[in-house]
Amino acid sequence: MVSPSKYSSHLLRILILAFLFYGTLAPQVFGEDIQVVATVDKNQITLEDTVHLSITIQGTQNTPPPELPSLPDFRIISTGNSTSTQIVNSTRSISVTYNYRLTPMRTGNFMIDPARVRANGKTFTTQPITLIVKKPSSQDASSNKTAFVETSVSREEAYIGEQLVYSFKLFHRVEAKNLNLSMPFGESYFQKEELGKAKSFLSVINGIQYQVQEISVALFPIKPGKAEIPAATLDLDLIHRTQNRSRGGGAFSQFFNDPFFDRASRAEHKVLRSNPLAVKILPLPEKGRPEGFKNIIGQFNIEASLGKKDLEVGDTTTLTITVSGKGNLRGLLFAEPDLKNLFKVYPDKPEFNQTVTGNQVSGQKIFKFALVPLKAGPVTVPGFSLPYFDTTAKSYKEINTRPIPIIIRPSSAQETLNLVQSNTQNGTAIKPEIEILGEDILPIHTQLNGFQDVTNRSWSSAAVGFVSPFILFFISAFFIRQTNRMKTDVAFFRSQKAYKTASQKLKNLAHSKNYDSKDFVRELSEILREYIGNKLNMEGKALTAAEIEQKFKTSNYQPSQIDTTRKLLERCETLQYAPASAGNIRELLNESKNLIKVLEQKS
Repeated sequence: MVSPSKYSSHLLRILILAFLFYGTLAPQVFGEDIQVVATVDKNQITLEDTVHLSITIQGTQNTPPPELPSLPDFRIISTGNSTSTQIVNSTRSISVTYNYRLTPMRTGNFMIDPARVRANGKTFTTQPITLIVKKPSSQDASSNKTAFVETSVSREEAYIGEQLVYSFKLFHRVEAKNLNLSMPFGESYFQKEELGKAKSFLSVINGIQYQVQEISVALFPIKPGKAEIPAATLDLDLIHRTQNRSRGGGAFSQFFNDPFFDRASRAEHKVLRSNPLAVKILPLPEKGRPEGFKNIIGQFNIEASLGKKDLEVGDTTTLTITVSGKGNLRGLLFAEPDLKNLFKVYPDKPEFNQTVTGNQVSGQKIFKFALVPLKAGPVTVPGFSLPYFDTTAKSYKEINTRPIPIIIRPSSAQETLNLVQSNTQNGTAIKPEIEILGEDILPIHTQLNGFQDVTNRSWSSAAVGFVSPFILFFISAFFIRQTNRMKTDVAFFRSQKAYKTASQKLKNLAHSKNYDSKDFVRELSEILREYIGNKLNMEGKALTAAEIEQKFKTSNYQPSQIDTTRKLLERCETLQYAPASAGNIRELLNESKNLIKVLEQKS
């Protein structure tokens, strides 16, 4: 018979062995029970809708985030994750869910490839998902839509430099929050000027009242041809609320109408897109083009004034030329006036002031020149002319200032210079000697040994002295031309500064301490897209990898360069939503540095 103490000791050993066996087996059991499931809230959407993608990992909570597939036709935003633990019949079930919002960029049939999850040394994948994206219904505002957008342009045909007004309107019948507007204007064909803050007003359409938010910008065409203003995109949340009649209209009704207390409210995320707009840009007519025309378009006035009209030689007066009117005067320049060596002329920096009246851009530009007269006598400052193209009359016009007469008197402070004096006494010269009363800045040599033979100067020194002014002239002319082009040619300025700007940002990013952060990868992707946008004179941060690939093909980049750029951008996009080691991030950073060097050499 076994004693109770021995029985207890034997039972304890069995329990310890069972615990150890279960402890070694448990991870394997849990590893085998891990399941990864991807789901969407809907399979068919329009361009105005979004898809909520959820990836649920069941059986563990200690896994890194899933690695999403490349989705170049969607804009991906992480909306957070959640964890849950359930106990059913003494069985515990744990899971973590990662949520994403996918915004479609175009219509078509798409496949969301499997996402990957790495856990316990194994890789788990989800099932592929099919999505169908269609165009929104072609119903108009009378179809009782909750919200819609409209864009318009003031004219469908305009001359180069003629102001157009591009307007974006949001119509909504429910509360709209978290508005994010992307309003591209086709910067390769237009120059944009802001027209002030957005307007808000009410509008009734077919008996339905809408709250309207309107924003307008001025567009100035910069080259002729058929231009397209791309579609504007607005992300927003529409708040749908159910009226709660039981609360009445008491003092706390407004307080409890807050969505925090109103469980009946529902937020609907929408993506509203406008239609692209076409504009025909006409070249300015060659007939009647005046000499000296400087591409100034609008309706303008010009005035000239002089600070003092009666002055002495050596005094200073200020010549002021003021140009004002309707149109864009930002690029107007006046050359230094030719006053035929009668004055020394010192130009000042022009002053520019722009105003907006209604939706019309007006401006005033002031040029100032300091004049110092060199000779006495009556002088006339000639008039100044400004030829411009009047878009209302559709013809060239020229405005002029009146000549300004000036009286220049000799300087009242006469300078007498007496350096020598004869030596006389009682009116009779004693010696034919000269007494030195003063010396010039340079020393006066009074003996022959003060002179030296200069005939031994080398021919090489003479050649250098003769050629160096020409070399300096061409170097100066080159830099002046480059500087002027940098000021007037926006595309050239962006292209020239692209490599330096991107290199500096990559250098700063390399010293970042957040190598394992998703923000690091996002910032790296923005630097690459901004560099490419500057080289192509486009808004780079809004470009997708597929769009960049298409632009590169039309810009004659090598296929290997195009492929490398697309793959690198897709990796950056993927790593924003998937884990990455510091080693991978450093490798990605080095590849980015090498890529912009290769692209810069091509350009």
